Order: sequence, then structure tokens, then C-alpha cells
Amino acid sequence: MSEQSNRPLESVVRKSVRHLAVLAGVTLLFLMCLTVYAVVMRYVFNAPILWALDVARVGLVVLVFLGLAYCGLTGGHIAVDFLGVFAPPRIVQISDVVIRSICVVLIGLMAWQAMQQGLDAIEMGEGTNELEIPLFPFFAVVAFGSVAYCIVLMIQVARAVRGDALDDHGES
Repeated sequence: MSEQSNRPLESVVRKSVRHLAVLAGVTLLFLMCLTVYAVVMRYVFNAPILWALDVARVGLVVLVFLGLAYCGLTGGHIAVDFLGVFAPPRIVQISDVVIRSICVVLIGLMAWQAMQQGLDAIEMGEGTNELEIPLFPFFAVVAFGSVAYCIVLMIQVARAVRGDALDDHGES
């Protein structure tokens, strides 16, 4: 068991983002089934499902933003380790702190803007094209997922300051 798992806040965040990732996985399964259903209905029965695109669009929002924090925590994002190849470890550590701190600010702004857009969507009564699914809940998912990722980034900043590994590669 790693030293990181002895930190209670990190443990709570780790479990929480795993639950969000499970919800994202269920959403992915649902979207796969919906796509198969829509294709079969269109090409086998010549009865296109017009509302499937609306459901898929909002489902993708749920999939991406509920999985974002877990992906960040486990190092699942694509990364290019350019600086780490030739820079001294202390420079890499400082760059990790600076870059992730900037990301906290930018992703935090994204969460704030998503809530602003969501409130505008409520005021304007915005919805999807076919089913008129209200958009506010999905802006809220964007904001919530972004905040969860901000928390993961703050944990990674603290890890970088301590000199610990930033990602939970393969930990359960």
C-alpha cells in the first residue's frame, strides 16, 4: 500500500471519482446500446430513431465530464514527457506544480462558466432539438465534473510539492 493511500482526503477523493467513473461507464454502455438500436431500426426496419441524436449528445456530456476526474487521477490523459527527458528532477517538480496550478484555475473557470451557461439555459428555456431535453442539468454535470477534476488537480499539486507520484497508476 502506498504512502498516498494513508491520506484520508485523497482516499475519499479516490473513491468518489471511481464512483463517477462507474456512472460514466454505465452511460457509455447505454450509448452503445442506443447506437446499436438506432442502427438496427434505421437499416433493418427502415424506421429511423430521430431522438437518438439528442440522447447521444447529452449522454456524451455525462460520459466525458463524469470520467474526467478519474482519468486525471489515474494518468489516463495523453501526455508528452518532453521536459522530464532532459531537465533535472527539481525543474520537473516545479513545472508540475506550476502547470497543474494553472490547470486548476482554468478548469475552475470552465466550471464557473458552465454554471453561468446553465443558468442562462434555464432563463431562456433551452433544450435539445427533437426531444427538448432541458440543457441545464447537463451544464451542471459539466460544472460538477470540472470541480471534481479541479480537486484531483489540487491533490496532484500537493503531491508534486511533496515529491510524490502524481498519478494513481494501477492502484485500486
